[in-house]
Amino acid sequence: MRRVPIMGFNSESNMKQNHRSSGLLIGFILFGVAGLVTGLAACGGGESDGIALRDASACTPAGSAVCKGKANFHDRALVGLAGNGRACSDCHMDSEGFQLTPAAAQARFTQMTATGVDDPLFRAIDADDFRVNGAAAHDFTNLTQNGLVRVTIPLPANVKLLDCGATIPCPASALPTSETVADVWRATPSIFDVNITGPDGVAPASPRGPNPSGGYQLDGRIDTLQNQALSALRNHAGITVDPQASFLDDLAAFQKTQFSSPSVKALSDALAAGAVPLPDPDPVLDALATQGKLIFNRSCAQCHGNVGDHPSGSTPLMQGTQGTPTAIVRYHSVATACPRPVDNVNPPRFSFAACSPSQMKNVRTYQITNSGVAPSGTPCGGAAPQPACVSRITTSDPGRLLLTGYPLAGGQGDMQAMDIPSLRGISRTAPYFSNNTAATLEEVLEHYKQFYIRVQIQNPAAPLLTTQPGVTPPVIDRPFTDAEIPALLAYLRRL
Repeated sequence: MRRVPIMGFNSESNMKQNHRSSGLLIGFILFGVAGLVTGLAACGGGESDGIALRDASACTPAGSAVCKGKANFHDRALVGLAGNGRACSDCHMDSEGFQLTPAAAQARFTQMTATGVDDPLFRAIDADDFRVNGAAAHDFTNLTQNGLVRVTIPLPANVKLLDCGATIPCPASALPTSETVADVWRATPSIFDVNITGPDGVAPASPRGPNPSGGYQLDGRIDTLQNQALSALRNHAGITVDPQASFLDDLAAFQKTQFSSPSVKALSDALAAGAVPLPDPDPVLDALATQGKLIFNRSCAQCHGNVGDHPSGSTPLMQGTQGTPTAIVRYHSVATACPRPVDNVNPPRFSFAACSPSQMKNVRTYQITNSGVAPSGTPCGGAAPQPACVSRITTSDPGRLLLTGYPLAGGQGDMQAMDIPSLRGISRTAPYFSNNTAATLEEVLEHYKQFYIRVQIQNPAAPLLTTQPGVTPPVIDRPFTDAEIPALLAYLRRL
């Protein structure tokens, strides 16, 4: 069975991530408010609006791997593992479609403050001031305003953080720090549809780094659901004793029963059975949504894969006309990290929504040495006269650069690249992007409108702009128009 990346436009945490995908999973038990336990089905429950509703206490047969995994997912005690009181569902909240929203985090913080009853969501490791105050850290702005958690990734050998903090621009005199890890703040993606997401072993792939054909977490850095869960338990639930393999297997079994709709479950079942042809996971569409699907297939599916031969509908597609092959690789940047690109023309031709002050606090400047190709075309990093090719890039999230250390001097390389998510269930997984910077689908489409304009300015022949690559002059026909937005929204809300 083939697998692909997860989460619609969303995002992650070190294991908490699909995470809005590109997969991703573990997070932790509701607020302390039992009435918020509704989400997707595991064992038992009915259905409403295409989503199975789950009773957190009911699961049969009780001894099955799925039911044991369900109990593990909601277990704050984690007996014998010496955790910090968090369960998976504290960050992958049942009531929020198995993700974490800023509104839910703020409500929980308000509840905790008003009652004095501890909420394990608020642990020092996910406080903004943790690196300064350690266990006494108490600033939870990223959680309560942005719904983001700290993800800590080792720096590649050729990547250094500079001592200018979040200052923009970082002074030319800034020096590398002694830090060996980078803290990035990412959304916690839903666990919906992980059974048809993650590594799939099919093209297109990445030319570099771990899991070239997809993985779990928003950057695709983890290979299995079990390893994803283990990473989250260590880094977010704070365990000091690893669980038995069966514990992780049961967690994975539970997650694989969570789907964004019955039609996606039917697709998963068909994949498991080797059925041909595979069923279309789209629901019945009205006229407006049907029109929107056509627009989506033209404007979005070259990356989000709603057409072609991949069963999940979330892996990016190869594209090209006969004799003019072009390809879009798996991992991309769509300019969602902070700060966003700014046009240097007055009046500006494109204008991305600015990041909030709290999002901008997450910015750091990275120095990357001996990677890529210098603007002159001379390879970097060898013996003289090859140049060192030192680049400095200011961003809130370097994405897969933290896995590969590979930018192109004067270009992006893997900088800010993330896994391409599935969009199934996207209407129920707001906010969007790996840093929760789009509150609505309307904001998502506005971002992509500006994105397409910028790409056209930078490279009018870019494959992203045309459904007829290789044609000269290029026929720019892929970007959606303002008049097409209502239909496109109608379709996205039916996925």
